[in-house]
Amino acid sequence: MATEHTSVPDGFTKGAETYDEAVRHNIAGSDRLIMSLPAGDYATVLDVGCGTGWTSASMLRRFPGIRTIVGVDASDGMLERFAAKLGEEFPATHVQLRCEDVMHMGVADGAFDAVVCAMALHWFPEKTAAIAEMARTLRPGGVIGILTIGRGGEEAWQQLLHRAGAPNPWTGWFAENQRDIDEITTDLHAAGLQPLDVWMERRRRQTHPDAFMARTRAVAAHWLGNPPDGFSDLDQRIERALHEAAGPDGFEYDYCKLYAVARKPGS
Repeated sequence: MATEHTSVPDGFTKGAETYDEAVRHNIAGSDRLIMSLPAGDYATVLDVGCGTGWTSASMLRRFPGIRTIVGVDASDGMLERFAAKLGEEFPATHVQLRCEDVMHMGVADGAFDAVVCAMALHWFPEKTAAIAEMARTLRPGGVIGILTIGRGGEEAWQQLLHRAGAPNPWTGWFAENQRDIDEITTDLHAAGLQPLDVWMERRRRQTHPDAFMARTRAVAAHWLGNPPDGFSDLDQRIERALHEAAGPDGFEYDYCKLYAVARKPGS
């Protein structure tokens, strides 16, 4: 089957239905990010690249005093899942969803007590500018929490993609979009923010190749180009390569997560 190229938002819309199960490790990482925010009265929260809403849900569980959450995501399919999830669990919270790009958010300057962005920054082409745009929306004294892909992991996955003949935009994506501690700290300072805590987690996992492929289809549908009724040649090549590379305990790979918590100066 020929590969159908889609945009990143359309790809995430395709994967929205199975996304939460496929990225459960990301959800756990998001929970750790929220638990690392300083205690405070966060009445208004902006969730950038909000996806299906698990970061906002984590915020609401830790800070029940939140009155308003605004979720911004370029994928309308993700926003539909967000609305259903938060509406069911947190019916008293005012939720506003905006299908917008991070660089064109229609929200006011200084409108939010907290901004969170979990596992989305690496998809933004202009990361330094995106962090500055998020900082723009914070009130003085407000807090931002970011979780993204850290530099130095996923070598085994990158090598597998090369062997499977994945296109260069995909295989070159990692070096271009991963961030390290010094890079994101520089971004925070450039945005006028005061870093409070910046750290990296590196983990080694063994995952069944079918589970790893399900994750790939959820987060990389725009590269796989699967048609509605089947799988592209590239998808099938990667699936075969995962099974060939897997050992008795599954496909082994390293993964880095980068966390950053910062405050906007002022009272």
